[in-house]
Formats: sequence, C-alpha cells, structure tokens
Amino acid sequence: MSDATNVYITGMGAISSLGINVPSMFTALLENKSGVKHYPDWAKYNGLHSHVGGPAPEYDIMKVPRTARRTMSRMSEMSVLATLEAMGQADLQAGAKKSTPRIALCMGSTTGSPENLELYFKKLIERGGPEGQMGTTFFKVMNHSVVANVAAALEFKGPVFSPSSACATSAQAMILGWELLQSGLYDIVIAGGADELHYTSAAVFDIVMAASRNYNDSTQRSPRPFDIKRDGLVVAEGAAVVVMESESSMQKRGARPLARFDGGAYLCDASHMSQSSRPAMVEVMTMALERARRKSSEIGYVNAHATGTVQGDQEEAQAIGDVFGKQIPVSSLKGHFGHSLAACGTLEAIACVEMMRRDVLLPTRNLHEVDPACAHVFHLQEARKTSVRTIMSNNFAFGGMNTSVVLSFMGG
Repeated sequence: MSDATNVYITGMGAISSLGINVPSMFTALLENKSGVKHYPDWAKYNGLHSHVGGPAPEYDIMKVPRTARRTMSRMSEMSVLATLEAMGQADLQAGAKKSTPRIALCMGSTTGSPENLELYFKKLIERGGPEGQMGTTFFKVMNHSVVANVAAALEFKGPVFSPSSACATSAQAMILGWELLQSGLYDIVIAGGADELHYTSAAVFDIVMAASRNYNDSTQRSPRPFDIKRDGLVVAEGAAVVVMESESSMQKRGARPLARFDGGAYLCDASHMSQSSRPAMVEVMTMALERARRKSSEIGYVNAHATGTVQGDQEEAQAIGDVFGKQIPVSSLKGHFGHSLAACGTLEAIACVEMMRRDVLLPTRNLHEVDPACAHVFHLQEARKTSVRTIMSNNFAFGGMNTSVVLSFMGG
C-alpha cells in the first residue's frame, strides 16, 4: 500500500458499560469486569423474559451548551462526549465556525432514541393526537439524530454521513470513512456510532429467542460467547468514535498515529433476516484481507463479534476457522460490555488498538467450557501478554449485514 493511501487513527473516544472514557473502559477490561446489571423493573413488561442490560455509568453532559443539549437524547449525549474525547486526543479543535469541507462526520445508530420514541407514541395514544408533544422530540428520534446532534454541538459546517445497519453501524462507518479518505476527497473523517439502553431493544432480541433469559439473577455470568451454556445476548449501551486521517493530513498537523486502519469490507447476505451465515462471514473476512492487502498469516488475533447467541457464535467460530485455522487467538468482548449495538464495532476496534498498544490480548469473559460446535478456533480464556501488530475485528447484524476491519500497530 502506498503512503498516499495510508489511513490512521489519531483519536479515540468511548462511553460504555465499563467506563465514561477510553482509559477507564480499558482498565475495567484488564480487570476482567462486567458491565451487565439486573433490571427487575423489566419484569412488568408482558412477554419480556430478558431482564439484564449493560448501562453506561453516569456522565457529565453539562460541558455542552444548553442550546445544543435540548435536542439530544441519551445516545446523542454519549456520542458528543465520545467525539470530544476523540478530538481532544487527536488535537482537533471543536467549535470552528468556518466551513470544513475536507473534514467529514460519519456516525449512526440503530434507530432514533427508543426512550423518546416510546414517550412520543405513549402520549399520542393517550391524548388521541399530537397535543402536548415537545417541539424538540423529533430531533431526538430522527434516524440521523446522532450525527446531527454531534454536528450541532461542534458547530460543524462540513459534510455529514449517517449509516444505519444495526449492530454493524459503526464498523460500516469506519470502513466508509476509510473509503472516503482513500478517495482523496477528505483529509479527516470522524466515525463511529451509538445506541442507548432501553427495554424495547432487549425485546427485539427476546422475541426471536436471541436474548439471554437464564441469568436474570446472576448477571455476571451472562452473556457467554462460545460457551456451551450460552443462552443469548445482553443488550447494552454506549458510544464510540475514532478520528481517521490520511497520512498527509496527519503529518501536516503533527498528529500522533495510534494505529493504522488497513482496510475493511462490508456485504449483505440476504438469505435470512436474522440468522448468521458462515459462507457470508468467510467472504467478508476474505474481502477485508484483500482490501487491506494482508494475508491471513499476517493476522495475530481475531476479535469476534460473538454475542452469546447459539447460532451466531457457532457460525462465526466455524467461519473464522475456515479463514484462519486454529492457530490464531480469538476472543469476544461481549461478555465484558454486553452488546452495545450500533456502538460495538468502533468500541471493539478501540479495544483492539489498546490491546496492540499494551501488548496484551483479552479473553472471552464467561467462557468456561467451549461448545464443541464452536471448537474450530483457538479460544482465549485467559489474558495473554504478547506483542501483536495486526488484528481483525468482526461485526455482524440483522438483515445479513456483515463487516470485517483490519487494524495495525506500528509500535512506539
């Protein structure tokens, strides 16, 4: 790959169930902590069997002006704070009034704010019409609410993109950012995604038997990616953002590279709306390697999407085995975070960058006995001190959305 096409990550920001910034989050990962909590109030919702979720800790949004805050939902608030953290690390200034056509924002969510959507329709039904609705509600529930509110908070005047592909959203945003930077049209892309925790999100997975139900009273034991006793995913919340930058822009600004974004791929497998597909996963991983100009033998670790569902984990383990064999370490971080939906791709990419920077590979939490159906790869069940320079991270979503990205660390 020529220097002209190299793309780097120069800033990272995150809010997750394990912390309100990247340092606190990664410390919790190193300590093998879980962000999963019990929600006893969810028992009042008829037909909802999963009562566990991964909430973010309290955060301070007051640093953002009130005029910008009033149109923000929880997911937008977290996105703004994660963006400010990433921009701070990259030494980019927020609040620029002038036009910034060579900087783009690219971030999205699964839907608009579920909390505000529920409140809107509840009031609509109770009052028989729109009487009493707040004028700011629409700006919290529109599909591009996250990126629009981030732009407003930054007083941003440049181009905006808002991908929405459920659990693959922020991974797709990063790949799109890489493509935009490679095109030469932009110097910097700020990419990521967010979702907020709400019982309706858990219900979506519970209805299709994909949410964890058996650990409501023992939340630290779920989810259990690849484990023989796994029973589904645990919905979580968060926001994750990276500053992606062309090499020429990075050098001109004197910015410090955290990692290189070698490339990635996304594709849709329309064979089934909710079930993962081993052949599609193999194809997207192979495509990502080709686009990153990497061989499978150059990958030192695979960060699996594995959420703890029976079918999804099995298909992914077999697909990773097809591409990499059993020599490369594999783990999932969903046992720590829960499943942060649209945020998970960038959140896990950030964790991968930190693993490479700190010479450590994190294990799959709650993986005590590997399901024989998932035994096609080398599972990490304990943290490992080792130097890894190139990593692949997978993310898959409903609708047959498949993504894989390749990241490298240059040392230093």
